[in-house]
Amino acid sequence: MIDVKQLVKSFNDKVILDNISVQFPTGKTTAILGPSGSGKTTLLRCLNVLEMPTSGQISFDDTVYHFDPKQPLSKQTILNLRRKSGMVFQSFNLFPHMTVEQNITEGPIIVKKMDKQLALQQAHSLLAKVGLLEHAPKYPHQLSGGQKQRVAIARALAMEPSVLLFDEPTSALDPELELEVLKVIQSLSHEHNTMIIVTHNLEFARQVADQVVFIDAGKIIETNTTQQFFSAPKEERTREFLGRFGQLGVSMVSVIE
Repeated sequence: MIDVKQLVKSFNDKVILDNISVQFPTGKTTAILGPSGSGKTTLLRCLNVLEMPTSGQISFDDTVYHFDPKQPLSKQTILNLRRKSGMVFQSFNLFPHMTVEQNITEGPIIVKKMDKQLALQQAHSLLAKVGLLEHAPKYPHQLSGGQKQRVAIARALAMEPSVLLFDEPTSALDPELELEVLKVIQSLSHEHNTMIIVTHNLEFARQVADQVVFIDAGKIIETNTTQQFFSAPKEERTREFLGRFGQLGVSMVSVIE
């Protein structure tokens, strides 16, 4: 369980996240939805302190991290917190000078001190999981955008994180390549991985998420089960948002074959 309490993030005098409190259940997939500029990505980045919260706390299972500018976290504490999560960025962030195989083994070997042969075996297993085993010796420039993103997912999984964080994982892809990535993420959700996904794709959120967190103007407007969020949202602002996209009250229909 990830438990966020009274989280605030400010840039200068501008409040980006305003007293956020939310829980992300273990083994479940949570979609974070909201209009552009609402604070979705900032919340995701605060969970692994790529953005340092201004105040509040985040609990990972039994460990509580308190944020106070007067008592900043130590470098080791930050590292320990980051190791609990695997981040998948919209821009892939693969090392261009490394092969696919090397991109996946680098973290386990350097950070976790894993035996190189074991790291290679794990990399090949993960590449098979995302349908890219034959691409192990290639370099990122030899891959399509969808393939790069699937490698990025395999790289995140290689660190065996407690939670996978996805920041708009398909926003840089055309529809056909987007579907490749969505299928992989859906398969991970079926394995009961803990995942938090910031996405603009409402149909995908409907299909893959167990719960939805809706953010607007730095505040959580609604947290609900996916079924209830789309069929019978509690808040007027949620109904307005869904209505703009023709999503309100739409039945649960698979968009991933």
